[in-house]
Amino acid sequence: MTFRILIKSLRLAIRTGKRFWIFVTIYAILMATTSIFLDGAINGGDILPVLGLVVGTAVMALFYGLIISGYRKMQVATLRCLGWTSGDIKWLFLGELILVCVAAALIDLEVIIHYMGIGFYFGFTPAVIQSLPFLLTFLLIVGVQFLGVLVAWRRMLKVKPMEALRKA
Repeated sequence: MTFRILIKSLRLAIRTGKRFWIFVTIYAILMATTSIFLDGAINGGDILPVLGLVVGTAVMALFYGLIISGYRKMQVATLRCLGWTSGDIKWLFLGELILVCVAAALIDLEVIIHYMGIGFYFGFTPAVIQSLPFLLTFLLIVGVQFLGVLVAWRRMLKVKPMEALRKA
């Protein structure tokens, strides 16, 4: 049942269109800059920019969770009328937020691969992000997404099934 709900949430996320791609772009930029600064911090640089970007990512996760819960209010009320539990609704939000992170990571990987290819084609060795900072950044951003899921889930627990029936 949980896997089916996760697939449904992925479909719902892609259907939102513009909002989904805007947040994928924002997360891709956050993930790339955090990886660059984390790579510098691992090699002896300053850790403050990394902490600032992590806080920025946490704020974006909370903001995205609030946006999702606002847009999905009627859908959640309808699903609660159909017998969905609060755990099912949590998986619905979790799937959408994880899809945004995975799509952003894939876009960043694609940009890195093309940057390396262009660099080797024109005869210079590009300075690329190491795999450890990129992986740590991805895990960090996915971990921070649970804040957004928690906010959205808490707001959706307050939605009563009768709200869907009143609007109909």
